[in-house]
Amino acid sequence: MRAPAKVSRCFIAVGLTVAVLCGTVQAVLSDGCKPSRLKPLYFLKTMGPCRFDMETLSFAGEPVEQAMCLMRGMDDTRNLAPPLERLPIPLASRIGETTGLPSREVLSGYLSKQDLEWDFAAYLWQPLSRARDNDPDAPMAKYFVIHDTSGPTYGRKGFPDDIDVNPKINNLANFVCSDEWGKAHVVINRSGGMLLDHELSTPWRETKFEQAAEFGGALKGLFLHTELIQPRRRGRGGDGHTPDPAFSAAQYDRLALLYTAASVRAGRWLIPAFHAALDADIYNGHDDPLNFNVESFAASLDRLMGKLEGPEQIQAAHQ
Repeated sequence: MRAPAKVSRCFIAVGLTVAVLCGTVQAVLSDGCKPSRLKPLYFLKTMGPCRFDMETLSFAGEPVEQAMCLMRGMDDTRNLAPPLERLPIPLASRIGETTGLPSREVLSGYLSKQDLEWDFAAYLWQPLSRARDNDPDAPMAKYFVIHDTSGPTYGRKGFPDDIDVNPKINNLANFVCSDEWGKAHVVINRSGGMLLDHELSTPWRETKFEQAAEFGGALKGLFLHTELIQPRRRGRGGDGHTPDPAFSAAQYDRLALLYTAASVRAGRWLIPAFHAALDADIYNGHDDPLNFNVESFAASLDRLMGKLEGPEQIQAAHQ
């Protein structure tokens, strides 16, 4: 059972005392997260605004075009915004390409220095999940889906001043499941702590689109899912008020690191996507990641690649 191992990793990532965190984790571990009842089947009216093709198990267009369609959230009217007209160069120059990836050796060393050796560095030589529930003949995961937790919610109250370090908000133990039924592959808190709920080789589904009856489970394993902790406040249309900034710099940095590690394992830069775009044509779809800044994500990726491509890293990789 992997859950007890996650207890110590949560402590390292969040930086709380052992007594506080382990006590919280044990409380969470007493309950599983698997739904007690089967959810009703989802039926699609369309293949989504980005036009999914069942034959190729891909959305329409070249990888960068897909990302411009998939990396869009909700506008001020709570409807899906238009496709992006452009992507920042750090993303546009990489998405879908097999070049420019750091070596596994260099990335492994960097991850180890971040205390992420056992959850992430150790798996760099393993493939990602594959579609059709890890069918060896199916495509490897292509899409790196970004979510937010849309909570905890504060009603009409203001957010705490210490939102990025507040232990009640950022405690990753809240996302540990005794039955290994966590929602996402990885959860990232506002301090940059990361919880591995499902190893990236594990096929998983988190969106309604993936679970639609029309696919018969064929999409399970095609998407990787990352949740970013984001508190919400009530506003027009529901809990539509986010902190400012909506996500912390540490979250963007960790997201860029996870995206890079997943892309290295895939052998090409994955296609980022938003939950909101995937479920846009489905009733009661989600709005996350709300107010995500694509430029900030691209800047974090650019800085990371500068560190991984520096002369000291290149020299270390050849020792």
